[in-house]
Amino acid sequence: MKRLLALLLLAVMLWSTAAAEMLIDNDYTDAPAAMTQDSVAELLTTEECLAEALQPDERSIALLKSVYQFVRVDKNRPACYYDEVTQQKIAELAACDIDILHMTEDMRLQLTGVPEKPVTVTMRLNVEYNVGQMIVVVLGIPEGDSDYAWYPYRGQVETLGEIKWDIPVADWSELCGQPISFHVLTDRIAPRGGKLWGYEEYYRNIPPAFSKDSGDVKHIRYWYSEWGEKIEDNFRVWLTDLDSPMLEEVRRIGAHVAEGKPILDYFPTDCKEEALLMLPSDVVPADLVPYDIIALMAEEYKDTYDDVNVEIVFGTAYDPQKAMIVMAGFVNVEDPCGSFVEWYPLSATALEPRGGQEKSDSVEIGLKQVFLPKLEARPIMLVVISQVLEVQ
Repeated sequence: MKRLLALLLLAVMLWSTAAAEMLIDNDYTDAPAAMTQDSVAELLTTEECLAEALQPDERSIALLKSVYQFVRVDKNRPACYYDEVTQQKIAELAACDIDILHMTEDMRLQLTGVPEKPVTVTMRLNVEYNVGQMIVVVLGIPEGDSDYAWYPYRGQVETLGEIKWDIPVADWSELCGQPISFHVLTDRIAPRGGKLWGYEEYYRNIPPAFSKDSGDVKHIRYWYSEWGEKIEDNFRVWLTDLDSPMLEEVRRIGAHVAEGKPILDYFPTDCKEEALLMLPSDVVPADLVPYDIIALMAEEYKDTYDDVNVEIVFGTAYDPQKAMIVMAGFVNVEDPCGSFVEWYPLSATALEPRGGQEKSDSVEIGLKQVFLPKLEARPIMLVVISQVLEVQ
């Protein structure tokens, strides 16, 4: 039955584009479950001023709980949490119905300094805010026991994971001197920043890519060297759509598995043998099942990086206790039948759940130096294979 489920999932991948239209409200995170200071990698300001993220205190935690109650329990839209005047300002900044906005950040900041010109604040986060994504930053000054005076600003994302916004001199003078609240409102899909649906032209780094259904939106979270060092430079890895030759290969894989044959038997003998060497010795090949098939590309790769590890978020909840392998293949487009694929077995590990999650949503995959330079010119397809998972 579990194998049948995996086969059905494989088949459904073939209408992945149509599945993008099925996004429902449950796919959004409307209010955070914990303060997010730890996601801030860097805070920069102009005008010799300073901004820093503070640890939560009793009042900021009370505000977070209040937002959570308002959104998740009472079923209200996040932007409606603010007073009517602030809501109107947010609507003007976002130029949209504020009911489509979702709250993705809640933290505590401290601003200091005496600027002579408006201050530009740049916040680098370990979150996939994408170039061109619509962002509204809302800052709040505590007033009285539980009230806040809110200051909304239109934010910009010019670099993946960076939010920028300008604070006028007069506002800065009022905001600095005491800890303030920081919220982000955005229209997006996926649980950690994600993408603004319908604006494909912005997705040079991470184009939209969907697998089986709206719950399986996936994206690449980090890339780093095989020694665990984050690669800065201009190197990028991004997901792209499966092209026609890849979809034909998916159909062939599906037909192979539908006949009851082990998935590893589909691949060339030498590739299969190398894959088995990368798996625990007690793994039975017949117990391995394909769950996801994706395609990715890269740019600005340098030979000094050697192999590169990427952390990819899947809708499939892979189990850290289950053995995994990824088969990566370049389709030979010169073959008129598109039947020849150059396959590489890659190491893959489901990461332990974090942030209070019960299941993992991230898989670390090792990309090989031998094919990384080619990814600038053409995509590679990845077949993610695991021991049978529990029905989700």
